[in-house]
Amino acid sequence: MEIEKLFSELMKIKQEIFRRKVKNLLMAEHASPFKGAGYEMHSINAWRPGEPMLNIDWSLSMRTWPKIVYKVDRIETKNAPAIILADLSPSVFVGFNEENSKFKLMLHLVGALGLAANYFHDPAGIVAFSSKIEFYLRPKLGQGEIFLAMKMLLEKESEFADAKSKNGPSTYQSGINPILTWLVARFKRQCSIIILSDFTDEVGGRFEIDFKLLEALSAKHNWNVIAIFLDEPNEFSWQNSSGTVLVKDAETGAFEKIKSKNAVNIRRGFVEKREEFRRKLKKSGVDSTILNFGNHFNELAQFLLQRKQIYK
Repeated sequence: MEIEKLFSELMKIKQEIFRRKVKNLLMAEHASPFKGAGYEMHSINAWRPGEPMLNIDWSLSMRTWPKIVYKVDRIETKNAPAIILADLSPSVFVGFNEENSKFKLMLHLVGALGLAANYFHDPAGIVAFSSKIEFYLRPKLGQGEIFLAMKMLLEKESEFADAKSKNGPSTYQSGINPILTWLVARFKRQCSIIILSDFTDEVGGRFEIDFKLLEALSAKHNWNVIAIFLDEPNEFSWQNSSGTVLVKDAETGAFEKIKSKNAVNIRRGFVEKREEFRRKLKKSGVDSTILNFGNHFNELAQFLLQRKQIYK
């Protein structure tokens, strides 16, 4: 996708989220979007001679001068950062229709959630992952961070397409446990964490998810971890109802012959397993929703609004 087209997509996303009332895309509690970001001070300790004077809290120290001089070791913004996780497993890249693919849906959601976080003065950070962290953009305010994330995601899509055209093995093996471990260790303060994935490997049983680790992550962030399932309903809608179709597994590269008439049953079986997986997520303190490209902004806003009303 060219830069001009990327700008166009970002503007479309911006128009959509404000048309759908951005206030409904609230991911955490806020007093008002107009109150300003502000700061909270943490780790206030006594200053010692020889330490940098830059960290001295003069207003606090005036009350105890000259016995005690206070310093501020850490300053943080008041609002909770929004950490958006984008799954780069092969099943997300592979689609039957580029105009409504799971990857394009993910691209739009990264833009929408990032811009909504900016509206509420929440710094937005983006983590792209496979079996490892592909890239990490630290939480920041501003649209530039969102644009950069979308550009880097498109570069990853291009890398996958190049490898696919050469019939090379995929380097994007999915599996969410390593990223969960990293999240628990990396973020010490409360965040809003949104996971964007089709969870194909976890639903299909190729990778086991550590639900205890997931529950620990959710509890650490005040049960504010959300999973958004990227869906493409027409993935198994084949035109011919007879004969067999040679299918290549995007994750493993293995080929398999499937009878066309069984496509509906395959889809139905996956949906049933996905619902069971969502119930397990719920028990671990993670709310989830399923989105497909088209009416995704409205459905996302409705999901977050309902979630807000439940946890009031």
